[in-house]
Amino acid sequence: MSRYSLVAGLTILFFTACPALAHGFKTPEEAVNSYIKAVKTGSGKHVEMAFSETASIQYYNDKGVYQSYTRDAFAALVNTGNQWDANIHITDLKTTGYAANATVAFSWGEEQKKGYIDYLNLIYDGKSWHITDKVAQYIDRN
Repeated sequence: MSRYSLVAGLTILFFTACPALAHGFKTPEEAVNSYIKAVKTGSGKHVEMAFSETASIQYYNDKGVYQSYTRDAFAALVNTGNQWDANIHITDLKTTGYAANATVAFSWGEEQKKGYIDYLNLIYDGKSWHITDKVAQYIDRN
């Protein structure tokens, strides 16, 4: 057996024998950053990774209409594959033990006048941090 074949075989064995931890977020920031990546890149998969399966997503959009989604419905909504040229960042993060709350600010458009403010609650489930619920409000910075 060639050295290349041996290395390839051991690599395949290692990756098939070890369970993949696709989203073992060690900090609340990691989970929130997965959410930010999701909306910036149109990735429903990153929404699924960041939010707990039973998460609630609620917000008021730019027309003042109340929106409510399950995690999976929100992931489907986000899953466009479209890049979003928005400035998105964590403005506040508070952690107490295994619970956390993050505020995320979005801005885009001419002079960054359009935006959202998201309030996210997070919990550590013993394996990973996840967003358990999101409430948000569209804002116009005119």
